[in-house]
This record gives sequence, structure tokens and C-alpha cells, in this order.
Amino acid sequence: MHKSVQESQQSRRTGSHLVSALTYAMFFMFAMTTDAVGEIIKIARVDMNLTNTEASAFHWATMVAIAASGIGLGFLADRFGRKSTIIGGLALYGVASALFMSGQSFQLYFALLFISGLAIGVFKTSALALIGDLAGSTQDHTARMNAVEGFFGVGAIIGPLLVVWLTSQGLSWTWLYMIAACLCGLMVVAALVTE
Repeated sequence: MHKSVQESQQSRRTGSHLVSALTYAMFFMFAMTTDAVGEIIKIARVDMNLTNTEASAFHWATMVAIAASGIGLGFLADRFGRKSTIIGGLALYGVASALFMSGQSFQLYFALLFISGLAIGVFKTSALALIGDLAGSTQDHTARMNAVEGFFGVGAIIGPLLVVWLTSQGLSWTWLYMIAACLCGLMVVAALVTE
């Protein structure tokens, strides 16, 4: 009996570590794409002959959608549960990211960036709520939030570097979003198998 209690506690700790790692990966991944937009705007302005107003929409479309989603859809995490909304948000983000490879027009990219922002708002709000659920104390909560910010910062550095590297190799910046789509796929699978 004592052994099964220890095994249960160990399983809970392992599950908590996996969920924490998944949360950090989510913030890394969405920072990688949202913070690469500055580099993308420079390239898209030339490649697509965009005005400054159109090019700037590549940034604000995502941010407006994140804000609207966080405010308007934040209740989903409580109504449907953290896991379901994280999986749903990641799946939507992954599909939208993969669709960047399906065409090349301002309207398509604008729509996909907006949809991506809505998806980010859903899984980000759920992930932040989950961090609060997992934290055993205020110190633990602070440590987890600091780790989330750290992973976000690393993603914000890697995203623009990846865009520069991709274009230096003669590849489109849209491959950044395909990388994000693959990461989303892995995270959805990880979330499905994690308690």
C-alpha cells in the first residue's frame, strides 16, 4: 500500500514536470513566430510590394487577435478545462501556421495571422491558468512564471534569427510557420498523452 502511494506521488511529479515543459514549449513557439514579424515585414514589403500600412498589419493583426481572444475567450479554460483548450488552441495555431505554405497574398497572410492570434490567446490563457493550478506556493508560481518568460525570450531571439537564416538559404520566411506547425503537432500529441 505504501509503495503505491509513493508511486502515485512520483507519477504526479513526473506529470507536473511534463506539463510544465509543455507550457514552456508553447511560449517558446509562439514567441518564435510573433517576434519574427519585424524581419518578416522587411522581406514581405519588398517581395509583395506592400505599403507600410499593409506591412504593419502583419504585426497588429496577431496582437489585436491575441488581446480579443484573451479577453473574450478566456472563459474557455474554465468551461472546457485547461487541457482541452490548450489542445484546441494549439491545433488551430498549427493548422493556421501550416496554411502559410498554401499561397502568397496579403489577404491570406493577414487572415492567417489573425487566426493565429486568436489561437494564441486561447492556449496562452489556458497555459497561464494551468501554471497557477500547478504552483504549490507563491515562490513556486514565481519560479514557473520566470521560466515561462525565459522560454518566451529565447523564442523571441530564435524566431528572427531563423527568418534571416531561411532567407539566406534561399527559402521563404513562411517556413518559419511550417516549423511552428510541426512543433504544434508535437505539443498536441504530448498534451494528449499527459495527465
